[in-house]
Amino acid sequence: MDRTEVSVGEQIQLTLRCEDMPSAGQPQLPPLDGFTTAYGGAQTQVSIENGVRHDAVAHIFLLTPTREGTLTIPAFNVQVGGQVFSSQPIVVKAVKGQIQGANTEDLFQMRLTMARTNLFLNEMAPLDLKLYIRNGIRYRSQMPSIAATGFSEVKLPRPVESQEVVNGKSFVVYTFRTLASPIQVGQVTLGPAQAALDVFVDSGRRPRLPGFNDPFFENFFGGGGETKRITVTSPPTSVHVLPLPDDGKPAGFTGAVGRYLLEVTANPTTLRTGEPVTLTIRVAGQGNLATLAPPKFTPPEGFKSYEPVVKSKQTDEMGYTGEKVFEQVIVPLSVRASVIPPVTFSFFDPEAGRYQTLSRGPIQLNVQESPAGATPVVVGVAPAGAAPRPPEKLGVGVVYLKPDLGAPAPTSPALYRQTWFLAIQGAPVLALVISLFAQRRRQRLRSDIRYARARRAFGNAQRRLIEAERLLHAGQDRSAAFYAALFKTLQDYLGDRLNLPSSGITSDIVEEQLRPRALPPEICQALKEVFAACDAARFAPNMQGKVDRERLVKIVREAVTAMEKMSL
Repeated sequence: MDRTEVSVGEQIQLTLRCEDMPSAGQPQLPPLDGFTTAYGGAQTQVSIENGVRHDAVAHIFLLTPTREGTLTIPAFNVQVGGQVFSSQPIVVKAVKGQIQGANTEDLFQMRLTMARTNLFLNEMAPLDLKLYIRNGIRYRSQMPSIAATGFSEVKLPRPVESQEVVNGKSFVVYTFRTLASPIQVGQVTLGPAQAALDVFVDSGRRPRLPGFNDPFFENFFGGGGETKRITVTSPPTSVHVLPLPDDGKPAGFTGAVGRYLLEVTANPTTLRTGEPVTLTIRVAGQGNLATLAPPKFTPPEGFKSYEPVVKSKQTDEMGYTGEKVFEQVIVPLSVRASVIPPVTFSFFDPEAGRYQTLSRGPIQLNVQESPAGATPVVVGVAPAGAAPRPPEKLGVGVVYLKPDLGAPAPTSPALYRQTWFLAIQGAPVLALVISLFAQRRRQRLRSDIRYARARRAFGNAQRRLIEAERLLHAGQDRSAAFYAALFKTLQDYLGDRLNLPSSGITSDIVEEQLRPRALPPEICQALKEVFAACDAARFAPNMQGKVDRERLVKIVREAVTAMEKMSL
């Protein structure tokens, strides 16, 4: 532990170091009463003594006490080759957190509430997460996170800001309104929710501000000081999840839970064989529209059908209510295909506690036989083979009456209709938009470290690869510098893309971070090959065989280009 006495809400670092255990993998934390936990990554160290390689990996865990008292971190168990290795238990003393003499619970609070705590499987329920921050505090905040084991992914939108007085004290309240859907039956726990705040703590040497009797507020208005990382945690919420009943389950039920309406229309209903009919199936209501499967519809014999086109529309910010439209094109192949059969849709209504099946149709069509040899006629086109009319000269003979106006003569359009004039009018607006966009981008690069590192990653990698290629062609005596440059290229690029410390990145990053992020297996294997070649060049240059260094540069360049197109 970096320390064994900590304030409630502050992070401490637990490091578990495993030596000469290459197949141990990441240790699993045992249940920690009184702590919230997060994995902070691994740092690997390689040494070679008398030709023997020794590996050591340090796994870092970030722990945050949630209550006062004496808390115990039990021993870790790691099993390797049939043997079980154990660490020693550690006792941590958690005291009441304070900032400038004020208790942290009087300054920061977080509450997680659900509209209903008795739900059915896959039922969507509104969820409110509120972060309370005392007025006058200067801080930087990260987006909160919610532990949602047993629930589908809970996505937090941008919060709504308001003011609220709690126990006579004024707070700024950030409300995140979203939805949660259980995917596990039984007693399921949602939360706790956490938010990390970097709070500015003043040195306290400034004189008291006029009109402010509370010394706490004085310490947050300017002056020199430091930032203190505070983790605000909400109590978890227990949810009882019931399975969907088997009693009365329709045969066509596909898992839809909510309350819905069904509309079915066809257009046109009078047509000839071979002409298309658009069947529009509209499902509207409350529920998980994103996973809603199309209603059951099987085109009968005599129709040719195509895959439906799906359109979704939500009518509230959370996506709890809305509609999903399925447009399917069917084509009658004969006059006997004159009836579109009923469309059925089954769902479970959690409020009523039973299944419902909606049916719309059948729809009658008036299908007529297409005339044999009929060809489409294009209006306004002269018949094929017709001789063109000879040009007429005014003042000579009799001029025929013109049945049409003929080809219009070109004229100069009005100024406001000319493209160049409209482009000039839009130039100031375009310049303003570009300026605002550039300003927002500069501000984000200054304030969002993760975004700034991701933006610069590719350009830095390309420059370092050019340097590596220069060292490649500089001769065999620059081999060590070449491998160091290539290893540094991978370290810095992966560190910037994943927002991790670059100095701690080794070949283990492939299995621990890249493969779980769905990086293609062939790229993972290629990166491990480059890491292995660099390690061998650094720690055992005499044991290194003939290596195609140009191929290593090509692997890194292609891997960086491929990862740049992915959302890691």
